[in-house]
Amino acid sequence: METNSSYVNKSLDRALRLLDLFDDSRVQLTASEIADLLGTTRATIYPTLHTMLTHGYLDRDGNGRFVLGMKIVERSGQKLAHLDVRTIAQVHLRELARQLNANAHLATLHGNEVLYLEREQGRPAVVLREVIGRRVSPHCTALGKALLAFLPVEDRSRIANDLDYVAYTSRTITDPAALLRDLETVERNGYALETEEFHLGSACIAAPVRGHDGRVIAAISVSMSLEDLSKRREELAETIRETAGRISGELGNYKQQRHSDLEGGDS
Repeated sequence: METNSSYVNKSLDRALRLLDLFDDSRVQLTASEIADLLGTTRATIYPTLHTMLTHGYLDRDGNGRFVLGMKIVERSGQKLAHLDVRTIAQVHLRELARQLNANAHLATLHGNEVLYLEREQGRPAVVLREVIGRRVSPHCTALGKALLAFLPVEDRSRIANDLDYVAYTSRTITDPAALLRDLETVERNGYALETEEFHLGSACIAAPVRGHDGRVIAAISVSMSLEDLSKRREELAETIRETAGRISGELGNYKQQRHSDLEGGDS
């Protein structure tokens, strides 16, 4: 949908831009910091802050700084609950985590980032806390590679060239050409591999999940120690591919059944 600046509500626009200020590096903000980041004054921003506090979209921590409110969690939880792929994948992720004694994750591509939708813990010590809803760059994760590798070539190249290649370890991919070569390997193999590219000592394998039309709409992964991966890489890859295939199959059947139910109405 094309946007027309004349239709943009300035107060709502300010509130939405305010919410976007909060991320992993800015969990708490003072009113002055918010005003500075938005390029305005405390007096101008105060009505917005007060309104968002009143409706629960902002809260205050023990030091009086502003933090995201529980209404955000409530609304995001409602959205996640209605995502078909998350609903279908939950049981399979749980089985996968238990079978492999590894942490299992589900994610989708949100813009140029990997958005985590679900997790099941097999080894809590190596999983990121607060992972659901977390967004990371795709260049350093198996999930990201699985999501990018099966895009049309032009979309894959565009995203690869737009990424900010932060080097989390000495093994992180740091340029578009290297990532695109890796994605070609992922496409051939049907699964993605990440070894110590995000965290030293850890590794991850991911496989794509397809919707009823065959397009990749999500990916699942398992994370474990690098030592565990090296012992049974092919076995793990096959297990994850099979699980992704089952989720894809059920997702297609689920959508077909729901479409049939809607057409049938109350009869």
